[in-house]
Amino acid sequence: MNSRTYDALYGPPRIAPAPRRPGVVFLSAVLWLLTSLSVSWLCTLVGIAALWGAAAGEPVGGLLLGCSVVLCGGVGVFVAICRAPAVRRMSGDVRSLLLGALACPVPLVLATAAWFSVG
Repeated sequence: MNSRTYDALYGPPRIAPAPRRPGVVFLSAVLWLLTSLSVSWLCTLVGIAALWGAAAGEPVGGLLLGCSVVLCGGVGVFVAICRAPAVRRMSGDVRSLLLGALACPVPLVLATAAWFSVG
């Protein structure tokens, strides 16, 4: 038997790459950009408030503890969704879009509300 024929028939399987969808990738990138910008704004705002409170001699433990609890709870829920079998079976593009759509609204609304109340 020809060795090339044998390799073609019984060689290691080759997985065809999934087709890329530029619209899904772009929308996912926009959602994750909005999420990262809003989370960074909220972290900066909490850090500045804690620094000013500490400089003024005010107790800031309650503020930092509340923010930490909310952050850890949100991250825990997000990781649980990421680990769900149905989400893990999705293609990378669709999974990124779904997780971006789940992660974006809460920090974006909080950052917008903080922007208008502080600013």
